[in-house]
Amino acid sequence: MIESVQVRQRGAYDFETHYDNLCALQDSCPLPAVKAHLSQGVLDLNGDRIRANDWMPVLNTLRINKSLEFVAIRSYYTPPSDENEKKALIEKRKTPSVRSKEITYRMCKALKECLGVTPTLTCLEIQGLPLRERDLNTLMKGLVKNATLNHFSLEYCRIGDTGLEIVCKGIKNSTSINSVNFTGCSLSAKGAESLAKVIKWKTLCKVSFTVKSTDPNLVQSVAGNPMEPEAQSPDLD
Repeated sequence: MIESVQVRQRGAYDFETHYDNLCALQDSCPLPAVKAHLSQGVLDLNGDRIRANDWMPVLNTLRINKSLEFVAIRSYYTPPSDENEKKALIEKRKTPSVRSKEITYRMCKALKECLGVTPTLTCLEIQGLPLRERDLNTLMKGLVKNATLNHFSLEYCRIGDTGLEIVCKGIKNSTSINSVNFTGCSLSAKGAESLAKVIKWKTLCKVSFTVKSTDPNLVQSVAGNPMEPEAQSPDLD
């Protein structure tokens, strides 16, 4: 069923009602966890507890939203070890749908569209998800169009050096982001170089920029990056 323009316009400012309507259209039950903090402008989800079929109303509501201030999608799932092949196969079948290529891509597409229209979103956190290059490229297309986001976190997403390079291109061109969290992103000195270039650029533009990470390569490289006297040094936790 195609949504009318009026329905979409109302839904952009009323996440709960629009979400309920989309659930009704697909004959599914709205999840209390989705609506728990909407009154505070917050969508904070443990994606491990959401089934594949339940993601669509969430993402289709998120993509048009103009009222949320804080969005977080998290996964705490630990992939099985390959040591015990039989156990690993069983556990693989139990892998949460949020970790699938299809869901992470749809999630990033929804976030890209949301970032392009929101006048309110200031904090975006994606935690513990296996984001692929396609996901990150899609997400960055929305981030460079956004002018409201202050904090961006990919904590424990293990994007690696290649993924960080993609992200750095996005945050370098962002006019609003002043805080990032790349803790547990599996970075080496090569990845740290990409971030150091962003910090240098922000410094030249006299923009305060805070980096949080426990990765020794990142901390060492960023801390050693030369700073202009007028700029604020990055805060490394």
